Amino acid sequence: MHRNYQKQKKLAFSLVVTMLLPTAVNADEVFSNFRWDGYISQSLIHTTNNNFFGESDDDISLDYREVEFLFSTTFLRNFQLSASLLSRKAGKSDDGSIELDHGFITYTAINDVDWSLGVRAGRIKAPQGFYNETRDVAFTRPGILVPQSMYLERYRDWMYSTDGFELFAMRSWSSNSLSFRLLGSNKDPSTEAVKELLATPGYIIGDIKDGETGVAKLLYEHDTGRIRIGLSYGYTAYKINNSNLGYGILPETEVSTSAKFLSAEYNTDKWKFVGEYVPTKNKILNLLPPIPDQDTKGLSYYLQSTYRFVPKWELMLRHGVLYIDKNDKDGARLQASTGYPAHSFYAKNWVLGLGWHYSDSLLIRAEFHDVEGTGWIPMKDFIYSMQNGSLHKDWQMIMLQTSYRF
Repeated sequence: MHRNYQKQKKLAFSLVVTMLLPTAVNADEVFSNFRWDGYISQSLIHTTNNNFFGESDDDISLDYREVEFLFSTTFLRNFQLSASLLSRKAGKSDDGSIELDHGFITYTAINDVDWSLGVRAGRIKAPQGFYNETRDVAFTRPGILVPQSMYLERYRDWMYSTDGFELFAMRSWSSNSLSFRLLGSNKDPSTEAVKELLATPGYIIGDIKDGETGVAKLLYEHDTGRIRIGLSYGYTAYKINNSNLGYGILPETEVSTSAKFLSAEYNTDKWKFVGEYVPTKNKILNLLPPIPDQDTKGLSYYLQSTYRFVPKWELMLRHGVLYIDKNDKDGARLQASTGYPAHSFYAKNWVLGLGWHYSDSLLIRAEFHDVEGTGWIPMKDFIYSMQNGSLHKDWQMIMLQTSYRF
């Protein structure tokens, strides 16, 4: 029955794409409306006690850089093709290889002054929170890094984008707008993404199947964005077939995780205040021994203020908190059940940053991070530091970044 259901979903997806693709497209129209741009960024990172994006512990790492090219074109009035190619080097997490960051076709059925309504299909960025969709673009991030208490680097692969379809709608009036987006996918996560989510990089993972992802977002903007309030919900579930691992008959591992995002932003001429609050639920059943079943309720939030004290210069202050289990804030219970250090299940940090918008194309930033806990260190950096005895609860990080867009 499940196989038939999967076939039905794939058939429905194929029919949607077929209906969206026009049978005859004027090549001159496509190329005349073709647009492209891009950006490049390079960072310098120094940390104390722990590694972050490379061997930065008491050293300097240059292993955080991004190069992205974005393309789009419109045709037949209501259709748009959008895509981007990304090369991202991020320590041991990303090796800099070129990948399709997003690529989708959009059909807009209604697009007038008051209403817009449409659907898109392809590889789509998940509309979670304020920054998930633009987390890889330096000019749209609120700092060198997106707030790691919420947009964890170790969860990037499954949180960032997926292959599926999305319905979108927006109602505008006066200087206000209300938008809604609904994303669905049955793509299975990658083995690496599962290992990072389960915090089991050294374990053998069976065949991943029955992947399901859903994201919904409602965003209200008042006075042309002076006030923004957003509600988002994301859900991911999948199973792992353990029968072919040579351990005999084992039940399937079942994993599900969900997150609710409450986001708010207030802007003035010189000040910007933004905060997001995210309760999460994570359930893991029948993971291979010796890891017991887990059913945790996590919590993360951050508050940030940005002050534009002179033209082109801004000062940023951020405080973020992450608890993998809000009922085990010091990580002691999870340490007893998993063997990982207690501080790997939470993180609290302060960030002080300075930004210089030299021009519309050039942005230079510097940040100082003071961190307690290792809950959001990228998993491969975390494991490397732990194996080398250099993993510590309290640590600091200095980051410099130069970004150029073209």
